[in-house]
Amino acid sequence: MKRELGMLGALVAICLVLFLSNADFLGQSNAINTLRQIAMLGIFSIGSGFVIITGGIDLSVGSLVGLTGVIIAKISSQATGGGGHSLVLGVTVALAVALLIGLVQGLLITKLDLQPFIVTLAGMLLIRGVSQTIVQGGTLSLGTSRLLNLANGGLIMVNGDPLLPWPLLIFLGVIAVSAYVLHYTVLGRYVFAIGGNREAAAYSGINVRGVETTTYVISAGLAGLAGVCYAAYIGQMSQQVGVAYELYAIAAVVLGGCSLRGGEGTILGIVIGATMMRVIDNGINMFQLRYTDAEGIRRLWRLDPNWTFIIVGAVILMAVVLDQVVHLVQAGRRVRAGAPAAGPPPEPKTAGEA
Repeated sequence: MKRELGMLGALVAICLVLFLSNADFLGQSNAINTLRQIAMLGIFSIGSGFVIITGGIDLSVGSLVGLTGVIIAKISSQATGGGGHSLVLGVTVALAVALLIGLVQGLLITKLDLQPFIVTLAGMLLIRGVSQTIVQGGTLSLGTSRLLNLANGGLIMVNGDPLLPWPLLIFLGVIAVSAYVLHYTVLGRYVFAIGGNREAAAYSGINVRGVETTTYVISAGLAGLAGVCYAAYIGQMSQQVGVAYELYAIAAVVLGGCSLRGGEGTILGIVIGATMMRVIDNGINMFQLRYTDAEGIRRLWRLDPNWTFIIVGAVILMAVVLDQVVHLVQAGRRVRAGAPAAGPPPEPKTAGEA
């Protein structure tokens, strides 16, 4: 919990600095929109967390987010290019496809002993190609679909905005279920055991392949659920939706204290990591500094939006470096704890004493 508390303290400090620089950071409109963004990123970041804790990686979640929305628009939209079928059918088919893709990728990795990086990288490209084929390089609009209420609606409406948007409530539900599964069930203990030592887990009788496959299904399913929320939020889908989202998910998981080596991590940490990623993203646009130049003129300085990937990349790099430093320190402590106490060497025994 020390790392999670440290990240939480850093998050509070960042929010305080942003608020002091621009009071609109905590304005109702910006705060609610940021909550939506945190919720949607957090949903599929938790799925990625399950995979990473086992020592795997899933690079296909961003493409799955996009494909889910494309399928919904293609089946259910009443606009040009849509099938005009029921929204329930579209959402059901989209989520089923996402789960099936997760199952196939999991089986390829576990049954054929393929590298997760290669399998999910190929999956990322294949899925994006399918999305591009469906939309024919253009966009599919959801028109006036009832799905749009998922992003715009919620509980406790104030000035036309919900203080508790539906994506946030869905996210809270995902947090509750995922925390219970990961931290209080046998499956969760198996996930940590496999990430800690795969061979030892196998020798102890754990169905390693089955558990690993399950984590990829969970990851794909939550990516599909996030895709439904993104489709409602954006309102029109193209193959560009979801590009680089997998990198944001990995960054959120690592920032939250999950080790890329596997065996470590908490749902609370992932939530904090996802929140920090979106706060930083939003803060790049919101941060401002008022100053007086040499001529006595009051001026306003803002961060250049072109720095977004520079800042996000630096944050990811710092998180990975911090993870490595923590492991080196822990390894050093274990070595010192296991070393014999310092002292003079024992006296050699004579033949008579022997």
